[in-house]
Amino acid sequence: MAPGFREPLSATDASFLRIETEHEPQHVGSLSILEGAPLRDERGALDIDRLRRHVGSRLHRVPRLRQRIMEVPLSQGRPVWVDDDRFDLDYHVRLTALPRPGDDEQLSTLMSRLQSLPLDRRRPLWEMWLIDGLEGDEVGLIIKTHHALGDGIANVDLAMALVDVEPHPPAAERDPSDRSDVVWEPRPAPSSRDLLGDAIGRQLTRPLRVGRDALASAVRPRSLVDAASNVVRTAASFSKRPPSAPWNVAVTPHRRWVHADVPFDLAAAIRERVDVTLNDVVLAACTGALRRFLLARGDDVEHRTLRAMVPVSKRGDDEHGDTLGNRISLIIVDLPVAESDPAVRLERLHETTRALKRDDGLMDGAQRIVELADAVPILATALTRFVSRSIPMNLVITNVPGPPIPLYLLGAKILRTYPYVEVIDGEGLTMAVVSYDGQLCFGVTSDRDVLADLDDLARAVEEEFEALLAAVDDRVDDPTSVPFSAD
Repeated sequence: MAPGFREPLSATDASFLRIETEHEPQHVGSLSILEGAPLRDERGALDIDRLRRHVGSRLHRVPRLRQRIMEVPLSQGRPVWVDDDRFDLDYHVRLTALPRPGDDEQLSTLMSRLQSLPLDRRRPLWEMWLIDGLEGDEVGLIIKTHHALGDGIANVDLAMALVDVEPHPPAAERDPSDRSDVVWEPRPAPSSRDLLGDAIGRQLTRPLRVGRDALASAVRPRSLVDAASNVVRTAASFSKRPPSAPWNVAVTPHRRWVHADVPFDLAAAIRERVDVTLNDVVLAACTGALRRFLLARGDDVEHRTLRAMVPVSKRGDDEHGDTLGNRISLIIVDLPVAESDPAVRLERLHETTRALKRDDGLMDGAQRIVELADAVPILATALTRFVSRSIPMNLVITNVPGPPIPLYLLGAKILRTYPYVEVIDGEGLTMAVVSYDGQLCFGVTSDRDVLADLDDLARAVEEEFEALLAAVDDRVDDPTSVPFSAD
């Protein structure tokens, strides 16, 4: 092997770099609200140096945070991760402020602007901003991580490496593998010539690998037939676009982000009354909120169905901690916005998601198309962008499970934490939710010039959970009603 440390990205991780354009940054992120007092020095100023020292002491838990992307010359292969020999923690951990007392609207505007800016590919693909000046002496913490680093659960794992479950955790017995007191020394990166040579070598041996795979498939013909069938079904489905929604247009470089808050107990009560999943409840509430939003805008919802792409984690219990990367599948869910009864919407979505879990052929086919694109390096970017923009969907809805207990950063309790998920041309709306310490925290993202009334959608989310619980209670109390289908 040629000298120099490198770790190739997976085809899925690389696809998020290929999708990215100047006006479509492909990072995810979060906004957390923390207690302010524990983060201040004796003068009452935010102690940014202390935060930097803390983050620096935890970086050994997630080595990827000190690695950058290195491209293969002439786009002849996937990019690789290499150690950043000019790593600058001060660049990644920053301090800014709102004019006191900064209110929620100002903070959301700042969040929108910071998330609009792409990450610098010449550096490790993450940033952290500490925000002073909030009313109530609270402090904001905005985080950005490129989607190539990992999916939503991987990014929760990343955040968990920086926080504690107690405000003042006791000093733990030293783990022999803990290298936090050792000065980090970056490993030399390979030269561009080495990367190009590796890529050409892989291409020259590709026919041999294809032949070996074909031979292996010959003893498992059913799996080969299923894979081919899924690719054909996926390609056919891409030609069947759903009716467009107001946000299914080209986006600009500028984002609009708002948030919503729902007590977890409210969602849990709905789930328990009719024996559905939390994800079913979230989808039903989002569907109802979209219906309210469209009706308020004067849009017709009669006989209308929206289609949502819903990520589904494939990450096992042993794939947490410093195991980043994207381990997700995707399903396309029809959202019955034409249905006026919240309980009926929930039942339909429960039946739909139950069926989709048994048949993930569409997204398996999409994944295989991405892998086929990866096999032709010179065309990989164009093909990956085509696939991402051809998925028959109107929006993305994603639900990421977070910790059910409070977390602390340098003794400061994290009060709330909201997600951010990117948008792309033709799909200018994402609705994301993270469960945390008895709350469902929604982050809703669109383009600044596309949905000026995005706040109305966030408020509709909060209202819809209450309406859904009332409708489910009526359904349960009605002796003539038909119970939900059992799993």
